[in-house]
Amino acid sequence: MLLKGLLTIVGLGTLAATQSPPTLSVVVNDASRITPGSIYLAPNTVPGAGPYVFDLAGNTLFSGVGHISPGSIYDFQPCTYNKSVHFCLWQGTVALGYGNGSALVLNQYFLIEKAISGVDYHEFDIKQSLDTTTGRVKDIALLTTYTPVRRDLSDYGISSDNDQGWVIDCHMRSVDLSSGKVLFDWSSLDHVPLNESLVLPTGGINGLSQQFAWDYFHLSSIARLESGDYLVSSRHTSTIYRVSGKDGSIVWRLGGKASNFKLKGFTFSSQHDVRVVKDKGGVLTLSLFDNAYNTFTDPQGESSGKIIELNTARKTARLLQQYNPPQSGFQSGDGGSVQVLPTGNVFIGWGSLPYVTEHTADGQLIYSAFFGAIGSSASSYRAFKAPFTGITPAN
Repeated sequence: MLLKGLLTIVGLGTLAATQSPPTLSVVVNDASRITPGSIYLAPNTVPGAGPYVFDLAGNTLFSGVGHISPGSIYDFQPCTYNKSVHFCLWQGTVALGYGNGSALVLNQYFLIEKAISGVDYHEFDIKQSLDTTTGRVKDIALLTTYTPVRRDLSDYGISSDNDQGWVIDCHMRSVDLSSGKVLFDWSSLDHVPLNESLVLPTGGINGLSQQFAWDYFHLSSIARLESGDYLVSSRHTSTIYRVSGKDGSIVWRLGGKASNFKLKGFTFSSQHDVRVVKDKGGVLTLSLFDNAYNTFTDPQGESSGKIIELNTARKTARLLQQYNPPQSGFQSGDGGSVQVLPTGNVFIGWGSLPYVTEHTADGQLIYSAFFGAIGSSASSYRAFKAPFTGITPAN
């Protein structure tokens, strides 16, 4: 249950018994140039869907499904909690592009130590923050919620009870994991007008009822800057917002209808997984997954990974590198992730398309694999590459 100022945090149990996992089929493996590590996936819409870890040859290192209750698994990855490596994931139900469930923290034995209920799946990341008053390092979780609310949508041809339609208010929350206290709460409707949306009410998001509320914003990722500000990514406005960590005001917009930056020689749209690569001296380097497609509007091109550089004083943005898909014509309508590895290589999960790839910093494809059977509808919201430190029952 979600409480004002607090999120419910409870200790739970363990993952259920393992089941037969989806396969990971390796297509390209330039062993001399790829980064050591294991592949973290949470395939959906396939038999045995759940959280998995594979080695680079496609062998299963960990298979864990059937959590506390049946549900989809998203965002399975290593995370730091209580000064040690843990595993984070989201588990719950998903419909019409957003979810309701729990963000889970597991120890190396895959015992569930913490659970935050009543949250959406689009972001669950743990950051460490120094409390200057106590000197204690706090574990801070970044989380999202999607809440249908009443709004006047008569400007969009929606006339229901008292001209009030339904729209989704996306919230970004920063939460102290030790206490459950909400440290920061930001609402899309409080700061971003409806007319910034590039996705009008239609079909399953027609705004005519609570069930089919208009998803005008669609919060797709959160990143925290060293200054305490946040980067909030909106798929349906195709905009990255810098949000003040002090008062929630929008400092600037990158992309979309009201961009404060001039984009030099590139575009992006319907993006996911915006991350900070470097933040120094007024130059901000970001990675992002450019979907260029959102299933509601016409595709804007081929999906790709991108590294971009922002000059925040001059308000210019330029493309440093683009990472192309393993096959031409890829259009991923949902999800996707870009991870800059310690070696400088870049690991990409292709969202609604069942592929993972690794590229050199200059864009050369050196690893490619797909999961699930050929032609299946398998997908993984994000994918990660990192050492595997878990201790499974077989060990």
